[in-house]
Amino acid sequence: MLLGAVSVVLALLAPQHDHVQTGFVASTIGITAIVVGCHAVRLARWGSAAVRAFGRGGAVLGGVGTALMAYAVLAVTLVPAGIALPAVSLPITGNDSWMQSSTAVVEQAAPSIEDDVAAPDAARADEAGAAQAAAPAPGALPAIASTETERDALTQSVGTLAFIMRQRYGTGPFPATLVVDTSSTASIRLVDGSVLTSIPSGAQVAYSVTPDATAWSVTVLGGEFGTTAHFDSTVGTVEVG
Repeated sequence: MLLGAVSVVLALLAPQHDHVQTGFVASTIGITAIVVGCHAVRLARWGSAAVRAFGRGGAVLGGVGTALMAYAVLAVTLVPAGIALPAVSLPITGNDSWMQSSTAVVEQAAPSIEDDVAAPDAARADEAGAAQAAAPAPGALPAIASTETERDALTQSVGTLAFIMRQRYGTGPFPATLVVDTSSTASIRLVDGSVLTSIPSGAQVAYSVTPDATAWSVTVLGGEFGTTAHFDSTVGTVEVG
């Protein structure tokens, strides 16, 4: 009888949360109660009625406890499959309080973790904004009066383009196409119209990007004296000719 009662108590103390089985207590004490109870009934078949009653009671309780344990094992096994069977164990206030306090700790700790993750992103955004603010704004180029002034203007244009491309895109991917504006304010722009750098009036531009968009190059040919300025991102320097 005692063994059967203990098996039922253990089954009723299995972990659960919000009426869903979250664990089980596996024990053979219920089976032991069944065996001992049946043995007691056989021994006292013609003897004490009390022994037979206790034997039957122990066997019944052992069967109930074993069945409850088996149900808990089945319920926990089905949880990963999305099947939630109702818990057969009793809710324990202490355990629920502990789980609630644990959840509260996690919820309070989560923002600090997110802040730690967001901090580098915010720092990188600030750095990018500072770099963009520090980028030289495209402005009017000096009048082309000689080969030297044209070469200087092309060097300034290509150098500014290289700087802004590096600040905007880092190591890529780089844009597949750049637009050359040949109006009175000649410039090289992105497809969305953003101005990257001014160029001398009448200059010709040849821009190319690698298939994986991780490197690019540009050559600008002056319209007055035919001087050139070339930049390749894999080299990193402006070459004039």
